[in-house]
Amino acid sequence: MNLAVTVQVDKTGWPDYLSTMRKKPELPEVEPVRLRPILGIRPGIIILASMILLAVLILFLLLVLPGIVQKGGYVSFDLNTADTAIYLEDGTYVGSTEGSVYYLPHGEQTFRFSIDGVDAGSVTAEIPHRIFLTLFSHKVTTISYDVENSDDIERAVRERFLSSVAAWSRITDYDERYHFPPLFSSFAHNAIALGFDDISEEILYGALHVTSDAMREDLEAALSQLSASSVTYSSPELEALVRGDAIPAPEKAEETIRATGRKGSFFLYDGMTLTMGEGDASTFPEANERAVSVTVGPFAIAGRPVSEYEYALFVEENPYWSAANKETLIADGMVDEGYLDGIGLSTSVRSSIPIRSISYNAAEAYASWLSEKTGENIVIPTEAEWTAAALSCSGKRYTTSLMAADNDDTSPSFMMGQLWEMTSTPYIPLSRVCDYDKAVELGEAFPYDDIIVKGGSYLNRPGAITVDTVGAVGRAATSPYVTLRIGIR
Repeated sequence: MNLAVTVQVDKTGWPDYLSTMRKKPELPEVEPVRLRPILGIRPGIIILASMILLAVLILFLLLVLPGIVQKGGYVSFDLNTADTAIYLEDGTYVGSTEGSVYYLPHGEQTFRFSIDGVDAGSVTAEIPHRIFLTLFSHKVTTISYDVENSDDIERAVRERFLSSVAAWSRITDYDERYHFPPLFSSFAHNAIALGFDDISEEILYGALHVTSDAMREDLEAALSQLSASSVTYSSPELEALVRGDAIPAPEKAEETIRATGRKGSFFLYDGMTLTMGEGDASTFPEANERAVSVTVGPFAIAGRPVSEYEYALFVEENPYWSAANKETLIADGMVDEGYLDGIGLSTSVRSSIPIRSISYNAAEAYASWLSEKTGENIVIPTEAEWTAAALSCSGKRYTTSLMAADNDDTSPSFMMGQLWEMTSTPYIPLSRVCDYDKAVELGEAFPYDDIIVKGGSYLNRPGAITVDTVGAVGRAATSPYVTLRIGIR
């Protein structure tokens, strides 16, 4: 079935679009615009040439001009030694040999090399004036030179290593901002390059100062270098340290030590063997108090520390050590800024208060002066001598005052408490893990370590300090809590 629907649309009022559409207006004909030639050259050619010139100018500015205006070139150095300073002929410091690149004036230059202030030779080289692509490519000129060994250079290389390893052992943790320098590796590199015969004592000394993982890794890298060389570097003590084989610690025994007599204000002791320290810890820092058997010869030790009056007599005859000369003493590396601070030295007032705020260097000078005055061999006691004397008065109470009195004259006074007391024994971190006598011998041969102090001070809690407690201070350091007690040997 089909349905048809018809729709009727009312167109009334609709606009007549066809009638209202506008026709496109007709524009009048004009002459085409033509650029006039310039000097007979078509403008298109001029535009093309201008673009080419602009491109050439940009290339010139980027690729050539920087090379023309720059006044130098980039230089690196290939030397056979590490830790070598580089200077220009006029004394201007350039840098060191450790892989750096330097920008220096072009032309002929003479470079001088130095190892810890010791002249290591010179070389003259041409630094070329490069023109092209210098903005994007820094071509480096490598200058090669082989340092030749000499007695002065060898001494400088050894001393730098020894002093550096002692100093860096005081830091036990490193990070990316404060990293451990390659002391062992640089020393091994130089020893091989310069043909050293024997560095076994220096390497053992360094190994006894390994107080961190960073130092141990550096030591192992150096040993790897040395193992492929002809340099003598190993020793039984070093091999034991590397393996971690500590000398067995003796058992702590009850030892009765007595002074055998008096000599003026000094207490006399016979030679003996004693156990110093306690326990068998073999890792740093616990090994500081590890038990070790030591032998000491006959010695005497003063009944009390050196007084302010006694030190004033020394300064009166030796004005170099006066507080008025402190700036010179500091410049000479003898003391620090705290020297004699708060101490009013006087030879007219017999002050019995222990001297404080003096350095170990000053203490050595005092002992030497007193030796000349008395004809006795006045010394600073060793750690073992101090320990033996302290054990002889172990029944005395810990002293908590500078003005204390002691009515017991059978043994030295104030050895525990009052003030820390200097010893002449160098502080070697791992000295008790291997051969103790060998470690101390190396420390005396290479005087770059702190010295051991014993006994605690009136500021310490008595229960926290024992005869075995080990402290350390620098040789030029001063402290109001450290004093000096002398001995005779």
